[in-house]
Amino acid sequence: MLCYLRVHGELAVRAKGILLLRESGLPEPPLDAQTRDRLAELAHLERAIGKSGVLAVRPLMMATGKEIWQLTLLKP
Repeated sequence: MLCYLRVHGELAVRAKGILLLRESGLPEPPLDAQTRDRLAELAHLERAIGKSGVLAVRPLMMATGKEIWQLTLLKP
């Protein structure tokens, strides 16, 4: 579960960076292999800990609808 929190935090920071680049008018960097790997790892960890585990850590990661929406920016 700690790994899930770490990966989710890293991806949230990456998504926030993309939003800041868009806001300032700079071009977005292409989705790199490391980010794709992190997205795959997040999906795997989510399946491994199950729905109950995700619900248990949700208060720790402060995943509101806005943060979850930001992560969709990273998906190809």
